[in-house]
Order: sequence, then C-alpha cells, then structure tokens
Amino acid sequence: MPSELLLHRGLVDATGARHRRVSLRPLGGHEEAALAEAVSLDGGAPDERTVHEVLAACIERLGGYRHVTAEHAAALTRGDRQRLALALRGIMLGDPLVLTLRCSSAACGELADLELHVSSLLGGGATEPDPEPQWWAVETPDGVLHVRAPTGADDEACAGLPGGTAQRAGVLWDRLLDVGDPPAAWADLAPVTQQLLARTLADSGTLPDLLFVSACPACGALLELELDPFQLLARELALGADRLLAEVHCLAFHYGWGEEAILALPRPRRWRYLELLRRQLESRPLT
Repeated sequence: MPSELLLHRGLVDATGARHRRVSLRPLGGHEEAALAEAVSLDGGAPDERTVHEVLAACIERLGGYRHVTAEHAAALTRGDRQRLALALRGIMLGDPLVLTLRCSSAACGELADLELHVSSLLGGGATEPDPEPQWWAVETPDGVLHVRAPTGADDEACAGLPGGTAQRAGVLWDRLLDVGDPPAAWADLAPVTQQLLARTLADSGTLPDLLFVSACPACGALLELELDPFQLLARELALGADRLLAEVHCLAFHYGWGEEAILALPRPRRWRYLELLRRQLESRPLT
C-alpha cells in the first residue's frame, strides 16, 4: 500500500491555503496499544481524541506541515479522516479486507464473507480529484445558507454533550452552518430547509462509500454493512494485543530494551528484529 494520500479537502490554514498531500508512516507500538485499548472486541469505536492523537503520530507530513498535532488532525473533515484510517489499515495489514457477516434472518443465521480491497475503498485514478469546497451555498426558503462538512473537532465537541442523539445533532448542525447575522439556530429553520441542507451534504461526496450490501449465500437475504474504518482498525489491532505484549517481552528479554523504546518501533522494525532473533536461536544465517 502507498504511504502517500491526497485528501479531498485537507487542512486549510489561516491564509486560506490548502494542505492536501499526506505522508504516512506505519503505526508504532504506542499507537497500536492506544487503539487496541480504546475499543472492545464486541463493538464500539475509539473516542475522537484517541483518533486524533493516533493520526497526528502517524502523519509524517501534511502539505507544508512537518509537525502535525492532534489539533491539526481534528481540523480534517470526517471523510478525510476516514480515508487516512483506511490507508493506515492498508499499510499495517495489507490491501485485502475480508469481513464476516451473519445473516439477520431468524430462520437462517448463516455466516457470509464479504471481500473488499482498501485500494478500491480509497478510490483514486489517473487524475487527482478537485479540492472539496469549504462551504456549499444552498438556496432554501430561509434564504441562501452555507454549510460545511463536519470535522474531527466538531465530532469531538459533540461527543461528550449530555442529552440524546437529537440534541447532539442539533448542536452539530449549529456548528456546520453559516446562516448570516444575526445567526439562526438549526432548530429555528423550516423542516424543508433542514432537508435541503442535509441532502446537500449527503450528495456532496465528502465521505468515502462505506455502505455495502451482499446476498446471504444460504438464503439469498440481503445483508447490509456500514464500515467504520477506525473501529475496524482498532478491533483488528485488539485481536493482536496479546501478540504485542509477547513481542515486547521477547525483545526486552533478549536485548534488554525498555518497554517505551520497544513500543516506539513501528511494527515492521519490531518484526525484523524478531526474525533475526529467531534465526539466531535456530543457528541459521542472519542474512
């Protein structure tokens, strides 16, 4: 998998310049452990702050930024962060992605495999995509309103709010709208205006297409899956959490290194040292 990615909107700095081209490095042990600990194997996704810290640690360069912070990562749109997560998954675990679904039919319940490829999910082609607009102008019964795609900072700010989903959604929409002066709240807009704004974002293509439908091989029922790239990566790393501890133990035992130094190594480097140790213990040549 390539370690470079072109974001759709990218990071927009104070001058209005865009920073879209990203160079990624594989997750180090610290990031692997953080993601693995942030999600359970039976569901759930890592919290937004963990996502932003992991992304910042794995981005070697973002346009003109050589030092990327969690705040920079949080300023990226939801779609760009999902693309980064997919790219990281490809770097860490390869292009093929095989998922197992259980048929939702009570009379069936059989398992079905869905085979995907990270490169296809990321899209890309011979030409680079045009930059994604910062704002979309939408003609509505309430006048021309401007709406933007949600960023990680928006998701992080709304995640810890009290109340139900509807209340948090209202706060999110208030953040996404530029409705003039004096500003109007999302709740004060006409329902048809709300629908037009929501449809504009839904049709904008800001998010990668991560909704899949497959037929159950046993009964033919349609199975639907919506993929969360961060949850997927975290769950796959959680499955290997015991292996990571074993790697730390083995390298610490043979080299005398501390846990911090070992976890600072990216997975390919750790595995290379482990391969050298295996060859030495088996009295085989080290090259």
